[in-house]
Amino acid sequence: MDPEIQKKISEFESFVNDVLKADLAQLAEKLDSKNSDVAEFLQLKSIITTFQNTDIEKTGFKTQVDIGSSFFIQAQITDASKIFLNVGLGHYVEFTLDEALVVINVRIKLLKGQIANLRRAIARTNAHIKLILLCIGDLERIK
Repeated sequence: MDPEIQKKISEFESFVNDVLKADLAQLAEKLDSKNSDVAEFLQLKSIITTFQNTDIEKTGFKTQVDIGSSFFIQAQITDASKIFLNVGLGHYVEFTLDEALVVINVRIKLLKGQIANLRRAIARTNAHIKLILLCIGDLERIK
């Protein structure tokens, strides 16, 4: 085989392995993180809806709180009509349950848009990998 063609094949293979597959792994990691965030917001939304439907926000409830290393303490929540949400950069804002549901719905919508963008980027990267592998196959058939 021609040394130039062999060199190009080697360059393409290293590009796929070193660049494109690394990009694909990063995109997959980001996608997992965003999906996890959506799941947490959906769970929080469910909890808030349960609070509103059972009037627990007025009567309060008992719970256990993990204080680290799987050590739990019992806590009594007397007023569950408000909730603190992380709005970013380590800042928390107090919301009523209805306000929190509005914010949560907006965040879920935003995250779903980001997930769609990540899925398109993953599909594009997979297409690039397949295209380069086809080119490598064509180069190997050249004599």
